[in-house]
Amino acid sequence: MRKLGLLITSLLLLQGSVLAANNMANLIYKIPSKDKILSTKGSVNCTECKLGTRFNVTVWNMYKGKEPSWASDYLKLASESEVILGQEFLLQGEMREVLSNSQRESVLATSFYNTDGQATGVFTSSIVKAIGKQAIQSSDREPIVNTPKLAVITQYPADNGQIVTFVNIHALNFVGIQPFTIQIVTLLKTVENIKGPVVFAGDFNTNAPTKTLLMNILLKKEGFMQVHYTGTDDRMTFLGQPLDHIWYRGLNLVEARVLGEVEGSDHTPLQAEFELID
Repeated sequence: MRKLGLLITSLLLLQGSVLAANNMANLIYKIPSKDKILSTKGSVNCTECKLGTRFNVTVWNMYKGKEPSWASDYLKLASESEVILGQEFLLQGEMREVLSNSQRESVLATSFYNTDGQATGVFTSSIVKAIGKQAIQSSDREPIVNTPKLAVITQYPADNGQIVTFVNIHALNFVGIQPFTIQIVTLLKTVENIKGPVVFAGDFNTNAPTKTLLMNILLKKEGFMQVHYTGTDDRMTFLGQPLDHIWYRGLNLVEARVLGEVEGSDHTPLQAEFELID
């Protein structure tokens, strides 16, 4: 009985420690209310422009612009890409200036504000004005820091009359299988009834074989195909598992490669060219 009492006391102390840590984290990192998650930076010159028959997509976790070559690398990638799916933006300094002054529309979804009050999260940048945009916040949070992860869903008109949907995910990282699965399933349910082309890509944080397996099962079940890359596949890995992925459905894949020469982040960018199917 005494042992049971000690166990219960230990569990209550542990729970109290977790709650205290979460409360402390909430004092450090501010989570925006749901009506303030989405914002837009930059603007496109051509409000009637549409995605062409072929278009390039770049996927890149940008490491909050910490690397010296981030700005020049981003501008080069932007010149090559109709759409950029970026994770880990940080609205301060050079990154804020580049995104705000760009002749592209960047739809930002803020996960939290750091100790300096600067927003960080995911963003989708394009040369076409979005006709639909939505942020999906994970129901679970990262341990210790107690912050959610986000996905932003944007839609763009195409020349052939279709609407192309992009799901830009930054998946939960230091969590088990259940929260990881819930986040992906929630996003898949959000786009399950969309008839047009869909690109589902980003930093999936597949840092274990079980997460990679689950990702493959869940997306294939919904009709998505995974991009495979020509040349060297030097994506960032953890315990041998690539973290960044591009999935698609309702499109033809022309070519894709990993841009290992780009050093503006700890992640290497992925680039894919797609073709619309009439």
